[in-house]
Amino acid sequence: MMRKKWISLLLFCVITVCCNAQTVGYKFYSQLDTVKKSGFYNIELPPALTAHLKTDYSDLRIVNDSGKWVPHVLHFPTSEVVNDAINFDLKYTQPENNKVNTSLIIVNSKNVISNIGLVINNTLAERFCTLSGSNDSKNWFVINDSILIDPKPAATGTANTFFIAFPPSNYRFFKIVIKNNNKDPFEIRRIVQSSTAVLPVSYQTKSFQNPPVAIVQKDSGKISYIKISQQQPYHFDNISLNLSGVKYFSREADLYIPVGNNHSFSNPGQLLHSFIISNNSTLQFKVPFSNATIFYLIINNEDNLPLKVEEVNTTVNPHYITSYLEKDNNYKLILGNELATFPIYDLSNIYTKISDSISLLSAGNATAFKENSITVKPVKNNKWILWSAIFAVLFILLLFTIKMVKEVDKRKQDDSL
Repeated sequence: MMRKKWISLLLFCVITVCCNAQTVGYKFYSQLDTVKKSGFYNIELPPALTAHLKTDYSDLRIVNDSGKWVPHVLHFPTSEVVNDAINFDLKYTQPENNKVNTSLIIVNSKNVISNIGLVINNTLAERFCTLSGSNDSKNWFVINDSILIDPKPAATGTANTFFIAFPPSNYRFFKIVIKNNNKDPFEIRRIVQSSTAVLPVSYQTKSFQNPPVAIVQKDSGKISYIKISQQQPYHFDNISLNLSGVKYFSREADLYIPVGNNHSFSNPGQLLHSFIISNNSTLQFKVPFSNATIFYLIINNEDNLPLKVEEVNTTVNPHYITSYLEKDNNYKLILGNELATFPIYDLSNIYTKISDSISLLSAGNATAFKENSITVKPVKNNKWILWSAIFAVLFILLLFTIKMVKEVDKRKQDDSL
């Protein structure tokens, strides 16, 4: 009987240690709303949470009351594309194609479309464009007045297709005007429409804007140095600028990310991205994904007066996780573990895209675990406490030893009888 009790106690300790092992090392948690019905849920990840995550989201987990991981799938809606899309060629004319603008008039033979694909010869250049619709090719109505075209070179072949997604429209004609800013135009081979090119959520989602940044600017010679500091390591993949000082301008700008703690205007770090800032652009730029707390913007003014950077905003496209959650159970997100790696769940091979019909479950603010926020204060002259604890432990061990010896002697006497 005594042996069974010891085995049960040992199993309980092992299970407790295993549960704790799945949450150890995580610095923050976020409580999820109550699950009122069992099923799949989408959980949005706002800046208040992503500021505590690595940029690959490998240190994000959903846990239940027992501290055990609950499988989830990570989603990047704006980049999710259906693999088996069917493309249809669209008729078009090109009334203008020069270093100022490239204009495309597209004929829509279908009733409703929500995307137009530009088949472009491989290039690393980027351009902004506008999209309008018309029923008579004379009176035009805006659909989107700021679209970044950033084609990714095809892994095989010499051309790739860049899709412009927009709300479903039934205009008979569409007009795309690409702003070339006195640079060579794209070579556009064809224009297509895809039956399922981009997930519907791509044009419905809006970017998260991060909290305001601090700006320090230094103008020296022909260069303007701008240091931008975020309040926390918020994720961002877009930046927007508010400039003043000169009415007409077109200048090269470089974005740098510091490497290590030793950085300055003269040593800004590693080049992340280069782009052109001009008065006839939206001054909104897509940049490689980053969570740098500090970054530098270097503007080449040449022989012109420097620009004044009034405001810098960083934004990030929304990210979600999808998980199957049970009714009336309590769940929370745990995050912030530098040693964490990607979990391997069966769910990633079963459920691969977000559906509009899935309910959205909100997450609370990030809260630090208590064990990570406790500060141990040094106490002077506390050796007597340590020695007292050691003697107490030795005394208890001595009592157990004496008791065990007595029980062994008693058993020997009983056996001899």
